[in-house]
Amino acid sequence: MPELPEVETVKRGIEILNNLQIKSVFRSDKKLRINSQESLYLLKQQKINKIKRRARYLICEISNNKSLIIHLGMSGKLTVGKFSHKKHDHFACEFEDKTWLVFNDARRFGFIDLVDNSNIDNHQFLKKLGPEPLLDDFNLKYFANKLKNKSMNIKTALMDNSLVVGVGNIYANESLFDSNISPLCPSNKISEKQALKLISSIKKTLQKAIDLGGSSISDYVNATGEFGGYQSNFRVYGRENEKCFNCNDSIKRIVQNGRSTFFCPKCQT
Repeated sequence: MPELPEVETVKRGIEILNNLQIKSVFRSDKKLRINSQESLYLLKQQKINKIKRRARYLICEISNNKSLIIHLGMSGKLTVGKFSHKKHDHFACEFEDKTWLVFNDARRFGFIDLVDNSNIDNHQFLKKLGPEPLLDDFNLKYFANKLKNKSMNIKTALMDNSLVVGVGNIYANESLFDSNISPLCPSNKISEKQALKLISSIKKTLQKAIDLGGSSISDYVNATGEFGGYQSNFRVYGRENEKCFNCNDSIKRIVQNGRSTFFCPKCQT
């Protein structure tokens, strides 16, 4: 599933569509994760005023006081270019410069939702989100206070979007390795020193992933259809039984809440 770095990369790629008028709209007859609250055909003759990201959601502010919320789901791709009606193309809109914005989603776990701006804060997928990890409100005071009442392991806690958004499985693995914290450690046993280091590792890991265009390990491509580059920088993720770059011990894989966790038992205590 595309996480924060991938969605941020896509956001930056589609910002070239700002202030261009939408001339036509295509919507397939296939059902996505949810139905749009308003007809997507209301986008015609409108312009995108601004494109934002909240967690893993893209929010395009439209000139008619509505917003288009886009979630890529597990396999969604959002690209800018030509529109050739490929299989699994579920939404597309043509802009005045003949460029198309195309949403393709083979598994249909993503969605496109057009909503009135007054309903954004109460949207079912946005209203309970935690802070953005790259902003200042994700800090030691906030993080330590949240962890002290959680007995779940720290890896699972990092993937709770009500605690912090967009970290995801890959970046939780990599951040825990960078901060030398075991993914098995109960959240309420994390010291303030460890919490401060983990915050720093999360911010550093996510920013580097953004700088390298995200991670492409299955379906993800950026807005021009190109792969990301962060996957070549994985230090633990997907490296079961390979040597740790720090200590030469073997990377181990376990399953936590149905997700693979990769870590070095020697470095992460």
